[in-house]
Order: sequence, then C-alpha cells, then structure tokens
Amino acid sequence: MEPITALFGIACLGAGGGVGYWLKQNHEKMLRLNDFNILLQESQSAHFTQLNSQVSDLNTQLCNLNNMVDALRATNPELDGALKAYNTISQLEHDGSSASIDRSQLFTKALAALETLVSPISVESEVGATNLLTQTSSNMVMRLVDIIDAHQINVQDLGLKSVSAHKLGHATMSLRRYDWAETCFGIAYASSPGNANILEALEFIAIERGDEVLRRHWLEARMTVNPDNPDLLRAHAHLLAKMGDLEAERDVLRLEALGLDTAADRSLLSGLRARAGSRSEALEAIEQALAEDPSQAKDWLSHATLLHQEGEITRALDSVNKSLDLDRQNGDAWSLSATILATKPNRLKEALKAAIHAVALDAGGCDMVLLKADLLVADGQVSAAEESLTKALNKDMMNGELRAKIATRYLLDGRPDDAQKLLDTTPVGIDHALLHVVEGRLHLVNADKTRDGTGETDATLLSVAISAFEGALKLNRELGVAWLGLARTQRLLRNMDGAEEALTRARRLLPEDDSSAAAEAALLALDQGDITTAASQIDVADIHGDSPVISYVRGNIEARSGHLDRALEYYGKTLKADTNHIRARLNRCSIYMALDEGRKALDDAEILLDLAPNFTLARFRKAEAEMMLGEWTRAREDLDIVLEKAPHHYQALTQLAACFIALERPERAETPLNEALRIAPNYAPAWHQRGLLYLEWGRNDNAMSDFEAAVKADPQHLDSRLHIAAMHHEAELFDAAASAWREVLQIDPDHVVAKTRLDECEVKLMAR
Repeated sequence: MEPITALFGIACLGAGGGVGYWLKQNHEKMLRLNDFNILLQESQSAHFTQLNSQVSDLNTQLCNLNNMVDALRATNPELDGALKAYNTISQLEHDGSSASIDRSQLFTKALAALETLVSPISVESEVGATNLLTQTSSNMVMRLVDIIDAHQINVQDLGLKSVSAHKLGHATMSLRRYDWAETCFGIAYASSPGNANILEALEFIAIERGDEVLRRHWLEARMTVNPDNPDLLRAHAHLLAKMGDLEAERDVLRLEALGLDTAADRSLLSGLRARAGSRSEALEAIEQALAEDPSQAKDWLSHATLLHQEGEITRALDSVNKSLDLDRQNGDAWSLSATILATKPNRLKEALKAAIHAVALDAGGCDMVLLKADLLVADGQVSAAEESLTKALNKDMMNGELRAKIATRYLLDGRPDDAQKLLDTTPVGIDHALLHVVEGRLHLVNADKTRDGTGETDATLLSVAISAFEGALKLNRELGVAWLGLARTQRLLRNMDGAEEALTRARRLLPEDDSSAAAEAALLALDQGDITTAASQIDVADIHGDSPVISYVRGNIEARSGHLDRALEYYGKTLKADTNHIRARLNRCSIYMALDEGRKALDDAEILLDLAPNFTLARFRKAEAEMMLGEWTRAREDLDIVLEKAPHHYQALTQLAACFIALERPERAETPLNEALRIAPNYAPAWHQRGLLYLEWGRNDNAMSDFEAAVKADPQHLDSRLHIAAMHHEAELFDAAASAWREVLQIDPDHVVAKTRLDECEVKLMAR
C-alpha cells in the first residue's frame, strides 16, 4: 500500500471516529434534554393541578363566607342595616347628583336602610333613653339623616310606615335630632293617636325645646288616655302653676280626692292660693301649732323658713333663734340664721359664727361652705377662708357640686389657674354637670386671652366651650347656667338664632333676681344692632344690683351709640371693680385708638399682655398703637409675633406692609399685601394699602384698579374714594373726577377738599 493511501485511510478512520464520537455525545445530550422536558411537563402538570385545587378551595371558602354573611344579615338587623346604609350613603354622596341616577330610588334605599337599622328598637322603649343603638348604627342613622336633610327631602314624603316611624322617632330622639323625632312620632301618632308611648315622647320633645304651650297640649292628651295617673296630674299642676294658670288647683284637689296628695302638693296648693290673694295656709297652720305647743324646735324653724320666704326678715330671725334655744345642734337652723345675718349690716361676726356651726353640722350644703368662706374673707381672714374650702373638699372628695362651685368662685375672683387645677385634680368617677359648666367658662376665659380677632381662630377656640356646655346639659337639661354659657358662646360665634334659643331656656330656669341673663340679653340685642332693647335689658339687670358686667355692657351700648367719652367712663368703672376684665380693657384700648390717644391705647395693650402674654389680639392692638405713635420698628416686631402665631391674620399682614413703607422698605410691602388679599379678597384696607404702594411706584393704572377694588369691597371706604377722585382730577378727567368728588361728599358732606375740587371740576366742565 502506498504511503499516501495508508495515510488517507488512517485520516478517514480518525475522522469517522471523531464524527461518531461527536454524534454519540450529542445523542446523549438529546436524551438528557428529553428527560428534562418530560420532568418539566410532569412538574407543570402537578403545579397546575395544585393551583386548580387551591382555586377550587378558595371558591368554596368564598361561597361559605357569602353564606355566612347572608346568614348574619338574616339574623343580625344591625349588620344588615349597616351594610345597606353604607351602600346607600356611598351612592348618595358620590352618585346622588348624577342625572343618570334615579334619586327617588336612592332615597327609597335610604329609607329601607333606616328602617333596618332601627328595627331592633322596641316601640315601648323608655322615652329619652340614650343607648338604643350601637355606636355604629347611631353613626349610620345620623349620616343618613344628614344626607336626606342636605337634599331637602321631607321625611313625610318617603312613605315611612307607622311602626318604623315610631322606632325611628326613638332613635333620632336619642341622638337629639328633635326635628326628625317630632316628625316621626307625628307620623306614628296619626295611626295611633291614643298610644301612651308616642304621647309621652311628643311631650318630652316639647320639654327639651322649652315649649310650654306645646308641652301642655301633649300632657293633656296623655291625661285623656290616663286621667287618674297621679304623676300626670302632678306634672300638669306644676306646669300650669309655672304658666300662671290657677286651674292648677283643680289637679291638686283631684290628687287630694284620690288620696294621693303629698306634702309638696299641699305646699303647691298653698302657694296657688297665696298667689290668688289669700294668706299662706302653711304659715297659718304652723302658727296655730306653735300656739298650742311652742316647745317644738322644728316648728319654729318651719315658721322662720316661711317668714324668710315671705320677706319678713326680722320675725324670721326671731323664730330661728327660738329654734336654736330649743336645739343647739340643729344644723338647718344655724344655716338659716347665717343666711339671714349675712344680709344684715354690722352682724358679720354673728353670721360667721352661725355659718361655722352650720358647716360643722353638715347643714346648708355647698352654698353654706362658700358663704362661710365669703364671711371669713369679709372678716379679713383670707387664709382661713382658703383653708376652710380645702378642708371641705378633702372631707368630701367625691362631691362634684362642691368642687364645681369652688372652681366657679375662683373664676369670679380672677383665678382661672386655680379653677383649672380643681378640674384637673377631679377624682375619677365624678361627672357633675356644674363641672362641665366650669370647663366651658374656662374655655371662654382662655378664648378671651388668646384670640386674634379673626373669625377662623375664634371659632376654633369657642367650639370647645360649646362641647363643654352641651356636656353639662346632657347631664342636666334644667341647668340654667349651662344654657346661659351656651347662649353666650353661640353669640360670640355669631349664631344669633342658637343664642336666642339658649337664652330663652336660661331665663326660664335661672332665679328672677339673677342679673346675668338680662345682661346677656342686652349683649345679644346689641350684637343684633338693637340698641334700644339692649338698654332696656341692662336696666332690668341693674334692678338686681350693680356689677362689673353691667357697667361693661353699658360701656358697649355707649360706644355703639357713638358716645365714646361716656363709654370710657363705664369701662373705667368696670376696670376699677375688676382690673382683670379683658374685654373692657380691650374695648377701652380700641376707643383710645379711635380718639388718637395712642399712648393710652398702648398702656392698655401692654397691661393686657401682662395679664395674658399669648393674647394675640392685644399684641395686634399694641402694634397699631405703636404705629400711631410713629414707633414703626417696634410695631413691625409685634406684627411679626402676631403673624408667627396667626399666619392667616390679614389685618396684621396689611399693617406690616404699612410698616415697611414707613421704614422706607416698600419693596418688601407687596408680598404681605398679596397674601392678605389672597386670604381676605374683600378686605378694603389691604386693597387701599397696595394702591398706595403702586401709586408710589408710579404704577397708576394698578393703583387705580386697587382703589376701585377697595371701594367695591367697602363702598364707605373714604380714603380710596379720595384717591380715585384725586387721580381723575390730576389726569384732567373732570367728568369722572366730579362724579368721584360727589361720592366722597355723600360719605362726608363737610369735606372741604372735596367741595373745593368739585367746584373746580364744574368750572372746567362749563368752560368747554
């Protein structure tokens, strides 16, 4: 074999072997890949099988959950009602305005939700009960009611069934929505006019609203159903007596005939006969008893009490002394003696002795504790007075009334911090209506000391006072001082209707000799622009004794009438009696500003800040007084403090701009003015101030635009009208100038410059 052939053969064999080896390797790889693919397919199949199983399980669970929800809704009206209410509320809030939505259908759903929510309530529920619904259901009912009211839908038009109306009446009454409650019970009453529960509910609503006439109507309807009910007869008698109707005597005689009259009923009868002109039968009876047996201490005390009520003070004191001669341990006798002697000149020592005995014998209640303290102060024993109050509190830590009355005393003495301390240290478990009243009064005091004069901040500060007074009324609807506090707060919030309603309740419940309600009525009338009524009301208050509040109100009346000098006199009288009277000093400060007495205004503002360092409005008044005195740097510093606490204070922003201009930094004045106008676009002084700035910069068109905006915001803004007239005059636009000068003279008929310039315009116009 030739070498070449041999080599070729060997090469072929090598190549063939290599190819074979390569083919073998790749074949093995293919086998492995195929095995992997089979495994992957099997794994995926198992995964999908597992996934399908899980999905099936989830579907089963969802089905079970739906069944559970359906079962819960079927057995739990609250849950069903809440779900219905939520869905309906969502539709009404988000889709109620859409044209494609059937609104009548939505309100039908709302009614169905309400009926479901109140279905657990019994039609025989106790009238006035507060826990008829859970918190969730209560919230849903309130939201539905508010939404229906917002859409001005009359509940009577919803087709509410009688039973559902009865239940919804109880629900809305428990939520203090008496408008809805009255309507709902009215629907129920139309179907069941003799239902005792409905009639009682309607009477209750009349009581809550302070409507005695309507209450009488429903009470007499109840008596028609149950004419011999002693509670109804008694309530009717007392109501008629309060209304001055002597027919009340008939009810008491009816009780007597039934053998159900009590001592209180006989006392009422005696009072009715006394009102009719006859002498008190009770007094005659006790005098007969004393004539027969003068050895009974309790009879002498009864005699003294009746005489005291009749105003026969000397005879009353004689009788109470005879009672004490017979029984030195009679605490009630000591209490009456202290009360009588405290009104007598030169009897301080005797009154104090009697009060000490009364308190030691636990007689006279909280009022005697306070009287003892007052008498100690009058005797110069200030420390002893404080010790007696502390001792009384420590002796009866859980007495909320005592704590509240002592706190009230601290407030009246100008010691709000001490009053707050008493509230803060109140033991857990005490919830007395008077404590809520004190809390409300403290909020009013704090509001007076921190407000900035803007409606936004003042509303925030006063809203907490509203909550406090309402908290008191939840505990005691017949608490006159709570209604009075609510009336004042509503007035300060400019809610005049709410103030009038609360004040009516207060005047009905407070003693006739309490001047505070008449003083508040005067302030309310004044805020409504009725100076005549305000003056007559403060005269009524003055009948029952002078006080700093009365002179303060008289100062307000004089200020509102334009008699600034007389207003200053009354404010001075107020501050002499009460140096801490915030509003009187603030008002006096403002009058000093109006009279260009900047130094006196500054003095009052600084005193206010000493009394209340966080009083933003006083800080603002201080800055204004400093501006009047030309102390621009100090004024700017004070305005910076105001704006740090109240960035929305558009008046302060406007005055800050004026400071920059006065300090020859006009380039810094535009920004605060722009911000002031952003916050209060109808604030004329800001438009005027920016107009002056633009005028100084030579931007006359911008200046004129701002002056006109000021006049639009306040047609009586004289300075802006003067600038408009002057600019037209300078531009020789005599027609426009003449018209502008006439508008100035409409505001100030004696304005010399306006008269002169108007004459010039008319000459120029005639010369054309």
